[in-house]
Amino acid sequence: MTEAPLRICYLISHFHPRQSGAERQALAQGRELVRRGHSARVVTLSIPGLPRDDEVDGVTIHRWINTYSVGPLFGLSYIASAIGALRRLRPRYDLIHTHQALWESISTGVGRDLLKGAPVLVQPASSGYFGEAEEMARTKGSGLLRRLSLRNPMFAAISADIEQQWRAMGVPADRMVRTVSGVDADHFRPGESAFADKAPPGPRVMFTGRLHPQKNLDLLLDAWPDVARQTSASLILVGDGQQRGALTAQAERLGIADRVHFAGAVADPAEILRTADLFVLPSVAEGMSNSLLEAMATSLPCMASDIGGNTDLIDEGVTGWLVPPGDTEAWSRSLIGAIQNPDLRIRYGQAARKKIETTFALPVVLDHYERIYRRMLTKGPA
Repeated sequence: MTEAPLRICYLISHFHPRQSGAERQALAQGRELVRRGHSARVVTLSIPGLPRDDEVDGVTIHRWINTYSVGPLFGLSYIASAIGALRRLRPRYDLIHTHQALWESISTGVGRDLLKGAPVLVQPASSGYFGEAEEMARTKGSGLLRRLSLRNPMFAAISADIEQQWRAMGVPADRMVRTVSGVDADHFRPGESAFADKAPPGPRVMFTGRLHPQKNLDLLLDAWPDVARQTSASLILVGDGQQRGALTAQAERLGIADRVHFAGAVADPAEILRTADLFVLPSVAEGMSNSLLEAMATSLPCMASDIGGNTDLIDEGVTGWLVPPGDTEAWSRSLIGAIQNPDLRIRYGQAARKKIETTFALPVVLDHYERIYRRMLTKGPA
């Protein structure tokens, strides 16, 4: 018997055209749901100048959440507006999946009795200082907020660290499922690049993502003078953000400005990734990095900080290197060793691609989510 199409409603504070990790992952999963004949809609914050109702690649967007910008009224207005939006849409979805878990999970927890039996899957986006668990703990009234969040029936952890943090907050084992993020392995793939002739001299070490303190790029620049002295490598930072000015000044101060290239933001990093020889991610906190998944899918060997999320993806000595996030000398040594060993880089990159194809390719990931959704819908509200 053919199973009925799923009707999934994502709740996420920021969404397209914003491009951080959780937003990109939600859009990728929504596209795949639509491709399979299901429906996906998103409830998110309003953005001045953009329509309240929109569509991208078959995913319906409702920018219906309106808030006060600062202070305690932000949380209250978010909760009221999110619940109101979800109630208005209720006939058009079967299950709510939050792709972040601060005010999203609090809203669905508060509104549990108002959402007419819709099951909710809460998925935190990150762990560590920048993750929702620690952010909730720093928020005024954290005890009440935690209890409201825990009213949700099911939680999904995309990394071992996230699972540990939320289990410690009180999520029972039977209400926690392990999931992973996915990547379009047909789009992100190894091969020739149209950017190759324009790229700086190799070997090319590349980062893609936000220029934000979470990404720990100042440590990477501190490690680069030794790398520049002992190799001919170029460092390419793809992305933009609040730290660009500070990082540019740091490169000048360290005397490495000619070896560090700020490529700016790109709409699609697939082509530029194919020009790289090594991918780096020195973050202090991650959920499951889209950038790391994309680099692995491109058959790039990856060097990442030894933190939760990254350790779920990188197998030390098989697909890449894991380096302590606060050890500048260790980063210098590891970078120099990787740059000077091209055969090892090729072997790690091939292993990374194979891991993506078997475990993290988007169709594989969505198969798992479909099973979770149908199991929740069969079980009904907890």
